[in-house]
Amino acid sequence: MPDKVLNNFFQPKTIAVIGASESIYSYGTRFIQAQLDFGYKGKIYAVNHKGEKTLGLKIYRSLGEIKDRIDLAFITIPARFILETLDQCMAENIKAVVAFTAGFSETGAEGRELEKEVVKKIKGKARLIGPNCFGPYCPSGGITVVTGGEFARESGPVALIAQSGQLSECIIARAQGEGIRYSKFASYGNAIDVNEADLVDFLMDDRDTRIITQYLEGARDGRRFFDIARRNAGRKPHIIWKVGLTQMGATASSSHTGSLAGTGAAWDAFFRQTGAVQVSTLDEMTDATVAFNQMPKGCGLRVGYISGGGAGTVLGADACDSAGMQMPAFEKRTERKLAELLPGVGLSFRNPVDVGNPHPPKELLYDLLAAMSADKNVDVVVVRRILFSVKMSKIFSGSTAPSEKDQQELLEVPVKVMKKYRKPIVIILPDDMTGAGSIYLEEERRKIRDYFFANGIAVFMSEQRTFTALSHLAGFKMRNSAGKADDREIPAPAKNSRTRKLFLNAVKKSRTPILDEIQCKKILKSAGIRVTLPVLAASRNEAAAAAEKMGFPVAMKIVSPEITHKSDIGGVKLKLQSSADVGRAYDEIMAAVRKKAAKARIDGVSVQKMAQPGLELVIGMTRDPQFGPMLMFGLGGTSVEILKDVAFRITPLTRRDAKEMIRQIKGYRLLEGYRGQPPVDIGHLEDMLMKLSAFIEDNPEIKEMDINPLFAYRKGAVAVDARIILDE
Repeated sequence: MPDKVLNNFFQPKTIAVIGASESIYSYGTRFIQAQLDFGYKGKIYAVNHKGEKTLGLKIYRSLGEIKDRIDLAFITIPARFILETLDQCMAENIKAVVAFTAGFSETGAEGRELEKEVVKKIKGKARLIGPNCFGPYCPSGGITVVTGGEFARESGPVALIAQSGQLSECIIARAQGEGIRYSKFASYGNAIDVNEADLVDFLMDDRDTRIITQYLEGARDGRRFFDIARRNAGRKPHIIWKVGLTQMGATASSSHTGSLAGTGAAWDAFFRQTGAVQVSTLDEMTDATVAFNQMPKGCGLRVGYISGGGAGTVLGADACDSAGMQMPAFEKRTERKLAELLPGVGLSFRNPVDVGNPHPPKELLYDLLAAMSADKNVDVVVVRRILFSVKMSKIFSGSTAPSEKDQQELLEVPVKVMKKYRKPIVIILPDDMTGAGSIYLEEERRKIRDYFFANGIAVFMSEQRTFTALSHLAGFKMRNSAGKADDREIPAPAKNSRTRKLFLNAVKKSRTPILDEIQCKKILKSAGIRVTLPVLAASRNEAAAAAEKMGFPVAMKIVSPEITHKSDIGGVKLKLQSSADVGRAYDEIMAAVRKKAAKARIDGVSVQKMAQPGLELVIGMTRDPQFGPMLMFGLGGTSVEILKDVAFRITPLTRRDAKEMIRQIKGYRLLEGYRGQPPVDIGHLEDMLMKLSAFIEDNPEIKEMDINPLFAYRKGAVAVDARIILDE
């Protein structure tokens, strides 16, 4: 359940500002000034060891002098005084604290130790946002950040959480002009206590919030963050601008907030499994928020596109396709209607539609939009290069430009059509002329944009930005309406005591962190995975005897906890047809290993019946530092590291996860059957992934695992080689 104490950060009746001084340049005083400018209705108390008044408020020497109960303490003093100040806060039973102060883990080892002391101090007594943060902004609570005295005072359905204070200013300032209003915002900095997981959990249950947006450098509590985001998938759009996915970006992120950035594979899995919307720039974040804000019911992939010029249809078609959207053929009756309306030579009455004139008469535009909106093959109508601007029309058309009255009526057409047909209409409204002398055009453009926003029509700056935003909207809707509900259920922990006992016994006996192939296969068989069972042979004669007993052909592999890539050093022999072959192979393997891995401890060789050839796949597991264990699936064999055609998912897997990760790889067509090759048993592979997910969850000592190759057949699959590496 979300922590209700967090509400104190957004709706405080009383605020104590620790560090406010007589200097108007101090951050404490600037924070008070911002609240006064913003119109905060509660009581503010200034606290400092010196000074008499600031901004007309008495300065108290300590929190103990204040008779009121304090809902929120805002700390702006240097980091070295933080512990003493928190003692005062705990003594006064203050439950919510914002540490605006910097100088913690982002500065190095000493700062990290100080953070640990802060966490100890407040544990079980209060919640703290920060340090190194701006804190909360909430119009309904009347509270804003240090630099937010002029932020919008109207509440809206969008929440924003961000590790960066400075960048969050940019996000909110940009959003203000795009019709976006916030329910709540929190800059949470180093996140030593209140972190991304706490805030998302809180906002998912917040009645004032319909859309959650987030700027994220690294997850402080990655596993819980993932669990909360996945559990709430589909309830509210969750838009995340995740930075630090490149090596250079990760370094910058760590130095800025003292948090670690996730690996690309782990974050790809996160977004796929939670359904959170991933954006990569400030523009994309703003556009996605506009789309979800203006079109709360979402839209489908199918676009009806209309342009006031032929080039615009080509640009739009390219942008549409690049974003994964579609421009389907209209219904025949729609095409007939458009042909009647657009009889001119060279005009297109198919999708996309070329009007041939950026100044169509209002009657014509109405009929065109109405015909497209009524079409059953269209989910959303996009309008490009129709000049709704009076001033732009005069520039481009001179004396032939429509009158101001006609232009105003043209502006109303999309609104009337959308209200009648209840199908979303989107306007592309670019900034065509950017010279200093044309600034008056931008003022008019923004007024037109605001008119459309006020009437529920989304407006974007370009074709690319339009279709990227719409693809996020359509993708969210499709993901949360597709598939069986039980495929999305997170399975209950499946405890397999027999397999667990076998695994722990192998761990106990193993002299190294790497379990050998024979141990691994016994464990995997117990977990429900079909394997080729090997026999350990410590001599040439033992190998030949084992081969004769199981029948030829056989395979032999070196068994050594210190040799992982056996084939690279000549430690694998295949298709051995007789005892003589086995004897020679044994000698050759031992000679090769002694030459190339002289210091390796050798336990012997494994002898096993050759499996029937199949499609070579790989299933692996690794442990991500933020999210924990992840399963990997892809094309296998010796070229797995070259092809890198793999997909990852964070465990535990849902049935949907298993289905999607198999279909994600580029080589999926090979699994379906290609050029005469039979298809493989995809349902069996899904079951195998689910079993391995449960096995990994049940055995947290596993650090890494490889099943490579896994031979997949028309019916079933078999693990030919396997290894498990333990967490030391």
